[in-house]
Amino acid sequence: MSSSSRRFCLRQGTWATHQELDALIGPLNTLAAYKRYLLAVYTLRKSFESAIHEVTWPEHFGTWRPITLVAAMEQDLADLGLAAPPTQPLPTFSNISSLLGALYVTEGASLGARLLVRQAASLGMTSDFGARHLTQQVAESDQWTHFLTVLDQAPEFDELLATETALSLFSYAMAAVHRADAALEVQKHG
Repeated sequence: MSSSSRRFCLRQGTWATHQELDALIGPLNTLAAYKRYLLAVYTLRKSFESAIHEVTWPEHFGTWRPITLVAAMEQDLADLGLAAPPTQPLPTFSNISSLLGALYVTEGASLGARLLVRQAASLGMTSDFGARHLTQQVAESDQWTHFLTVLDQAPEFDELLATETALSLFSYAMAAVHRADAALEVQKHG
């Protein structure tokens, strides 16, 4: 497989699940929808950032590292009076292909953040209140391009393993949305 096709293999292999997640989250057109999104995405990011804390970064990554968003997200949660939800650990990324599959999901979220930051702004969420993490994501405009370079230059790449890891993260995110729904329901009636 040529390195330039790696992104498209990952995209093709995860497209349906990614679309399912996007539909599950839906538009952020109410404060309740935004809170739900924030709780769910925090769960994924916290687990992901804990998992990459254990990573020995491959040499070909150079100085590039994924953006960390948990600290900003914790401030955003506090702004909205939300407690940080419990997280579940992700498996460790034991090789380059599984790490690249996970990064495909988390770094790809920065592309969606461009739309979400506008939706959040319409709800009064800003870089100083409630949407710090989104603002941080869109401020790093070349992050995705740098990730694609890392993906393309990986000396080893197992498409199946990378796709399975990406699908696993999308599934984790969908489960996080369902847990956020349950937590908000308890909060509403509790």
